[in-house]
Amino acid sequence: KSKLMTCFVLVTMVAMLISFLPLTAPANISMANAEDTEMRLVTVNGEGKIVVTPDLAYIDLGVQTKNKDAAVAQQENAKLMTAVVNAIKAAGVKAEDIKTTGYNLYQTSDYSPEKQSDPYYVANNTVNVKIKDITKVGQIIDTATTSGANTINSIRFTVADDSKYYQEALKLAMTNAKGKATAIMSTFSLTPGVPHSVNEASYGGSIYYDYYPVKGMGDAAAEMSTPIESGDITITANVTVSYDY
Repeated sequence: KSKLMTCFVLVTMVAMLISFLPLTAPANISMANAEDTEMRLVTVNGEGKIVVTPDLAYIDLGVQTKNKDAAVAQQENAKLMTAVVNAIKAAGVKAEDIKTTGYNLYQTSDYSPEKQSDPYYVANNTVNVKIKDITKVGQIIDTATTSGANTINSIRFTVADDSKYYQEALKLAMTNAKGKATAIMSTFSLTPGVPHSVNEASYGGSIYYDYYPVKGMGDAAAEMSTPIESGDITITANVTVSYDY
């Protein structure tokens, strides 16, 4: 009888233990999840700027011709654009640095309160010119307009390789962000460590000018060189950094 009693007690204890385990296990998992969701973060924005001198320029220039005959408008345009491109090449621009960016032909009329003109055709041909020696920008403009270009839409100054400058700007942005985080976290006696996350963004790196050639210039004005100053370029990096505490 004592042996039977002992076996009964053991079986009862094992059964109680098995029934108790499912009740306690989920409680431990819930506690772990709760701890994971309690991460505290300080998130700041940082900015870094590098000012550089441009070493590359782009010019959008073209030829516009008008005629009542579409074929004539196209022929005149082709003749003038050929002269412009040849003149630019003679001034030192390589053929691979001249790229056609637009060509269109359309019919239109001039309108005034009194009357409407007869319809005529307009032909436009535009090229983008890459100038590696920015000291020659004014010279290239003068050469193009003298040869027949009558539309110059914009001049853009930039740097050929901005990666090294951008990396320096990124370092400054991270330093700026850490300084902000240090100031914030010092108010509760902590200092930032390794960032929990970093997101970066950038902008800048180009300067644009609008240029409109003067029509009907006198001989003396036409002999003057076009002054073009490139100025400086600001390359900016922005980061968003989170520190946990």
